[in-house]
Amino acid sequence: MAIRERLYPDQESAVIMVRHCADARYVWNIGLEQRNLWVRHRSARVNYHSQQKELAEARRETWLGQGSSSIQQTALRDLNQAFQNWWENPQHFSRPTWRKSGLHQGFYVRDLTIKRINRHWGEVFVPKCGRVPFKISRQWSDIEATTSARVTLDRAGRWHVSFTAPQPAVARTKTGVVIGLDMGIAQSVTTSDGNHLSMPKLLSSGEVQRKRRLQRQMARQQKGSHRRVRTKHAVAVLAAREADRRKDWIEKTTTDMVREFDVIVIENLKVKNMVRSARGTIEKPGKSVAAKSGLNRSIHSQAWGTFRQRLTDKAGAATSPVEIIVINPAYTSQRCSGCGHTTAKNRKSQAVFVCQSCTYTDNADVNAAKNILAAGLAVTGRGGTLHAPPTLSTDQAQQPDEASRTEQEKAA
Repeated sequence: MAIRERLYPDQESAVIMVRHCADARYVWNIGLEQRNLWVRHRSARVNYHSQQKELAEARRETWLGQGSSSIQQTALRDLNQAFQNWWENPQHFSRPTWRKSGLHQGFYVRDLTIKRINRHWGEVFVPKCGRVPFKISRQWSDIEATTSARVTLDRAGRWHVSFTAPQPAVARTKTGVVIGLDMGIAQSVTTSDGNHLSMPKLLSSGEVQRKRRLQRQMARQQKGSHRRVRTKHAVAVLAAREADRRKDWIEKTTTDMVREFDVIVIENLKVKNMVRSARGTIEKPGKSVAAKSGLNRSIHSQAWGTFRQRLTDKAGAATSPVEIIVINPAYTSQRCSGCGHTTAKNRKSQAVFVCQSCTYTDNADVNAAKNILAAGLAVTGRGGTLHAPPTLSTDQAQQPDEASRTEQEKAA
């Protein structure tokens, strides 16, 4: 994990660090272009060592020599590592892509040097900037043990330094309790024991209105103008505030779950597929495009992927073992947790579930969470209230692919 602390550079250091971000981004993009051209034309082989030699020559003859050599060399090293990760594990890592101004604002600091000033403040050495102060909010022992850091500038204009460190241990005792989690939109997380965990409103009503007003104003302003830059920054401040509150809720919720449960069963949600646009093509235009866009925004706001990642990280670092089981989400919201009968008609509405076979009634999200738990127990062979394979209704058996494709969206 990364220990992220707020960085407070002076005006001169901030200008230099912006230059570091641009240099790292430029070197990354040039190196990526060289590798892409080599793949297309099969000319002279391009690798990390050849690019380091070319970088040294470019620093002697171009404006790159005015920047930090360590920052630029680290950018090439990161590019090479990104390609290595992609080649070795293409299922988990994607092909390296371009870095863009305003979006990828950061650089790595190797040969890290940090110093503690007092209880609340520390200093990190940044090339060509000297020692830059940062606020300490974590255990100093965790920060002191790190060997590298990444300095980033977020869209709200805040500087951060992230220290690479292992996930700190989550203190817990064995409870013997197992739980199933159903991720949703109306209720962020629903547990198989009937509890609903809802993410609080990330922005107040006044902040939401202000954000919409600023976005409309920015849409009418001329690109490149100073007024548009100021408006864009005001929108970014609100977006950063929203992201901070979301992250805070996820961190607290996942920590509580790891402490309370020995086995946690979750769905393997393909979020990237779920948030695809319904716009379609000119020949085959989509239906309910605006409604689907709203659903996509709601899914993104819940940050299911981040929730699952942090839950997995903390479970692996718990002082007492916590097992995370991931199951196929197909039909979990349509299957009756009482008799196993499966049909789309079982779900009367977003919140009401009534089985057409045994008349079992429950909250739709709680019923789905119970099915998730049962599937997880079946995978591990722990036993529990399990059912035979679901009995599909006639209409669902005729269109299994469509039901499977829309299952995750209905579960939300």
